[in-house]
Formats: sequence, structure tokens, C-alpha cells
Amino acid sequence: MLATQRIQVTPNARHHTVREYEPLDFVTAQEREELKSFQGVFKQNSNGTLTASNYVGVITTKRGTVVEILPKIDLGGDPAPHHEKTKRLFLSMLRCWRGFDKETLPESDIRALRRFPMLEVFVRQFLVNLNALARGGLARRYISVEENLPYLGGRLLFREQIRENLTNQARFYVAHDELSVNRPANRLIHSAMAKLTPQVQDTENRRLLHLLMATFADVPQTANPHADWQRHQVDRSMPHYGPVMQWVGLFLFGHGLTTFAGRHRNLSLLFPMEQVFEDFVTHSFRRHQTTYCVAAQRPQKPFANIDGQAAFTMKPDISLWKKNRKDVAFILDAKWKRIIAADHPKHGIDQGDLYQLYAYGKGYGCATVALIYPQTQNFRTKLRYQILGDLTLLCLPFDVAHPKESVQRSIEALARA
Repeated sequence: MLATQRIQVTPNARHHTVREYEPLDFVTAQEREELKSFQGVFKQNSNGTLTASNYVGVITTKRGTVVEILPKIDLGGDPAPHHEKTKRLFLSMLRCWRGFDKETLPESDIRALRRFPMLEVFVRQFLVNLNALARGGLARRYISVEENLPYLGGRLLFREQIRENLTNQARFYVAHDELSVNRPANRLIHSAMAKLTPQVQDTENRRLLHLLMATFADVPQTANPHADWQRHQVDRSMPHYGPVMQWVGLFLFGHGLTTFAGRHRNLSLLFPMEQVFEDFVTHSFRRHQTTYCVAAQRPQKPFANIDGQAAFTMKPDISLWKKNRKDVAFILDAKWKRIIAADHPKHGIDQGDLYQLYAYGKGYGCATVALIYPQTQNFRTKLRYQILGDLTLLCLPFDVAHPKESVQRSIEALARA
């Protein structure tokens, strides 16, 4: 359970919150050049300002400016930003993301922390998990130690004994096994805390971090992070390490985040919103309906063959099929795009997405397929297309603030198609 102390960010901290597609007109020219190196996260407008898109999360610049990017979620027509509600919805969606275990970011903690900077939220949850780990005791392992001791304890090393103690027979050069906290997982945790130390602004987070650094005083930082990550293991004797190591993977390596994660010196946690939305929709269909079984990224089928071997593979985002039946009833594809519910018949939909869904429909024998987009004030009711006269494609709005109702409306629309 999360600590109840309030988060208090240092008043002079340069912290800014924007939503997707909003300009970052508050950054300096130097910071603008630094942020431009995050390919795919920002695009430059004709007036020179940067606009956030595609990725949501936190970036810290070399000057210490924290840029918090929130998803552009329609909250019922109110033009006010409502960052607290948006942040709560995003963090709830993030619990379903494939890179997180749900226990890594509990729902009760999300409700308590929605008012606070996202970076401090992530750091607090890491520290709470780490504090529980420390109370349970650091994992240890036996390591071989060679020492020149005033007593005989362990296995005497004759060659070293002659070399070191030929004239001093009161000492013994021995080798013995010692139970030590110096193991890969602990070294990685120590390094993650060291990386966070200059970034953290919240008073309580800094206090917890200081206390936990003292707990790891006997653990050196990792000299080779990638090698230690490959060697570390969370076995049955240390299950309390699981949530902590997920955060370590994010903070040190950006696991599951972006292709440029790890190239920048300062801490950045940027989540691919397309993937987060896809996983949230998948989770919602599993949770809020019982008519169909739900599968993500399967069943996989070969799309093309060459010389009898599969060359390309179909992996639909979401598949629905009736219980006790093997054939797929519906294929769904989730897209984090704001489509246009205007008079134009294309409605801003990417034609390539229709080609993909048509291939899925024909490949899996479905009469109806669907594209799922986030609901907005301009897109609240389904769109229905006939593709080449033999396949129905629905475009369905999904309200991330009310996933249960969205799933039920989607199932009804699919059944009537």
C-alpha cells in the first residue's frame, strides 16, 4: 500500500504539463534542440515550436526542466485541460500495458497520486516496492573470498601462504565462501537509485531514497549494467524483487518504451500510446464481457508463402470467438487516432488500415471486422463500411473513461452487423 504522505515538489522546479498535439512554447532554444533529438515524439511547426505526439510520459532535459506529456483524452466536451483526471485515466490504462505487471502500479495508488507529477508518481511506486523489498531482506548469494587472516578459517591456499606468510606464521591465507548482498539484482537497484537521485524533487521521495540508499551501502553499483541485467534472476526465493526489477528495467534501460530509450543521459519515460491503447482495449474486452473469448496478437496465420514456407504472418490486435468454437468470429484493430466524423466519406481514416482489416477478414473467414478509435466529441457513433461488397467493416468509438459501456456497445454493434 502506498505511503500516505503528500507529495511536495520543490517550488522552483521547472515542471510543465502538455497534452498530445499541444506546442511546447515554454522551452528555451537550447532545450528545443535537445528535445528534437527524440525522433517521433515531437514534430516542429512552421513557427519553430515543437508539438508533442505519439508518445506519452516524462522527459527531463539537461537543464532540469521536466516535460510531462499527457494523452489527449476527450472528457465530454469541456475545453479545460483537467490534467488530474487525464493523468488518472492514463495511469489506469498503463496498468494494462504489456510492459507492466498490474501490481507494479496498483489502482488504489493511482487514485491517490493523480494530482502529482508523473515522474514523482513512478519514483514513489518504485520506492514503495523497494521499501517492502528491504523490509523482507536483501537477497544474498555465496561468493568465494580469499583473505589473509590471523586464524585458520576455510581452505588454506598453500602457494599464497608461502608467498605472503613465509616469515609470519601467525597468519593464514585462506579461501572461503561468504554470504554476500553483492549480486547482480542488488547492483542494478543501487544504480537505478543513483540515477534517480538528481531527478527527484518531492520531499518524501527524497527522504525514502536517502534511507534506501543507506540500506544498499554494502552493495556496489553495477559496472556493467547490461551484463548484470542478463545475469540477474528473480527466483522463487526472492519473489518480492519482481515489481522492483520492472521499475529498474524502465529507469535504467527504458525496457518496452521507445527505440531511442537509453540514448539520452537524463531520465525519460515515454510510453507508446498506440500500444497502451491497444492493450487497454484488449483488457477491457476480456473484463467487461463474457460472450466471447479474447486473444491478443493471435491466432497467427501465414499471410503469404514462398516455396512452401510462410514468408509473412498475420497477427491481429484482438480476436473474438465463441466459447467451444475454434473459428474466429470478429477481428478488431485498436488505433490511437482521432478520426473526423465529418461529411467526407473517408472521415480521416487511413486507407491502409482498411486494407489490413480486409486481409484479416478474408484470412480468418470473418464477415465483420472493426477498427476501434478513441471516442471524441466528433466521433461518438459507429461508422459502417462495406468493402468490395462482401465484408463489413465497423469503426467503433471507445470511451477510455467508461470502458465497460464502450465494450458493451461494441459487442452489440458487432452482433447487429
